[in-house]
Amino acid sequence: MSKDLQADTAPDIYVETVSSINFNNGVVRLFMVDQNPSELMEKDADPSKLTPRLKQQVIMPLPGFIYMLSVIRGLMEDPKMQGIVEKYVELGLLNKGPDESGAEQTGAQKTGPVQTDAVEAAE
Repeated sequence: MSKDLQADTAPDIYVETVSSINFNNGVVRLFMVDQNPSELMEKDADPSKLTPRLKQQVIMPLPGFIYMLSVIRGLMEDPKMQGIVEKYVELGLLNKGPDESGAEQTGAQKTGPVQTDAVEAAE
């Protein structure tokens, strides 16, 4: 983290994953979810059948979102991160399988759909 950023200006928020991404009029929204703790407390709760709970949404302009993707890409290309991901796959904590293009992908789970509601500019 850059020394210019103030880490104590906002609380940390734990989320399980992104459930969906919405793009509308140049603004990207990432919907963050976690497991509903009230469902987790129920006797004999089945973790695979829990309803995700909207925890937070991140709203950012498209250029910020694209920059974030480049940061994530850089992290995923790091050999140390690749080794950690491979260990997770070996342990069964992440699935590895082909995506729609036939290329291999690694991920804990597929998230919800990307929703694009932007009106395309007339050419």
